Amino acid sequence: MTTIPTTVTSTAAGFQPAFKPVITQDRHACALASIAIIASTTLADVFAKAEELGMPATGPYNHVLDGDFLAALLAKFSWVSSVWKACPKVSALPDLCLALVDYDESFEVGRYVVIHRARASHDAKVVTYAIDPTAEKPELHVRTDLEALAPAWYIGVHPMGKAPATSAKK
Repeated sequence: MTTIPTTVTSTAAGFQPAFKPVITQDRHACALASIAIIASTTLADVFAKAEELGMPATGPYNHVLDGDFLAALLAKFSWVSSVWKACPKVSALPDLCLALVDYDESFEVGRYVVIHRARASHDAKVVTYAIDPTAEKPELHVRTDLEALAPAWYIGVHPMGKAPATSAKK
């Protein structure tokens, strides 16, 4: 059954993300890689499902990847998404979402990341982190400096058949 993890394995030295990073060098595939992260599948599987929905086999894909297409693609993996919402501050984000960073308002494009919020396993602390499938350096694929990423827009994601969960955002 599809669920949003509510805890991340952690120690005093750090944490292990609840979702496995999916990395891509294709700058046009960050949305698809982000869906692969949430769906716990491969990028090739997401590409195949996206092509079934009418996405061209070669990029760029940004003219196809609107909110409706992303919702249909997430549904193929038993996830439901919200509509695009502006991100006034990181603390306003839901427990799991696709977010646009490095957003260019004039072209209305950005880079997709997955943001997840969960409790740490070793204490009551809440960990909010991003998995960045196209980060330039490996140490930036999983990061907690979300204010530096400055998410501009997001789409909340939750399992099909369940209402969105909201953790205590203290």
